[in-house]
Amino acid sequence: MLNYISHFFERAQHLTRHLHHLLGPPGSSCLTCGTRAVLSARYPGICTRCVQQIPWVRQIRCQRCGRGVGCPDCVRPHMQHRSFVCNRSAVQYNDLMREWISMYKFRGHERYAPLLTALLLQAFQAMSEELTRICGKETPKPLWRPDALTYVPVSEERLAERGFNQAERLAAGLAAAARIPGVDLLQRQINTGKQSFKSRAERFETMKHAFSIHPDGLNLLKDIYHAKGHAGSQSPMPVQLLLIDDIYTTGSTLDACGQVILAAAGHVGIPLRIYTLTLARS
Repeated sequence: MLNYISHFFERAQHLTRHLHHLLGPPGSSCLTCGTRAVLSARYPGICTRCVQQIPWVRQIRCQRCGRGVGCPDCVRPHMQHRSFVCNRSAVQYNDLMREWISMYKFRGHERYAPLLTALLLQAFQAMSEELTRICGKETPKPLWRPDALTYVPVSEERLAERGFNQAERLAAGLAAAARIPGVDLLQRQINTGKQSFKSRAERFETMKHAFSIHPDGLNLLKDIYHAKGHAGSQSPMPVQLLLIDDIYTTGSTLDACGQVILAAAGHVGIPLRIYTLTLARS
């Protein structure tokens, strides 16, 4: 009798799941909220309701760091000599974005990779259109495009802990989608620990000697420069380099990376302009 009852309930549960599948909303389960729905074609893995909750940085208050709200950082005297021309970010780093990035960065949920790359790609397209408007002089203006892109490296300890570098993955995804050469220009010399627990002053101090040029970095810079076709010219156009990271907080990490790259480029006489693009802006 007990076996019969157990079999009956198992059969009933199977039929219930089957009916729920037939009568429930069409589509697949949303990656972020779990709702079964027709998923977005533009933002892989999420439903239209979650698409509407993406906190895009739509209006930029600070033209230098790309912040969407008032920015007290860029008016500081020591901020006037940063290594990059400007930063742009896809989204505000709110609780929702913190969860999405953490699911990928710390928990290794690979399904988030195409979604986060899609957010970064949209920000890159907006950045290209913006820089085309303000930098181009020709008529019609050619679309601004970097000559190459690179990324912020992580330490060997952090790489072993996570199994991947999220900035490198984002850069690779963007490079493939936008058809821009991706290069490994930097290496991390020290493990600086989690920056989120440090003050602004501590972040800048920690980053001063955190990076160095990759062993092949100088040759890669030369290759990019020669591919641009200005080698030997009396007034060469500077190489446009895009530097990728996941989160912009104070800009200390990006600035430290940029300073190393600028120093290496100056050592071999290559004019260079660095722009930065991040997934989120805190």
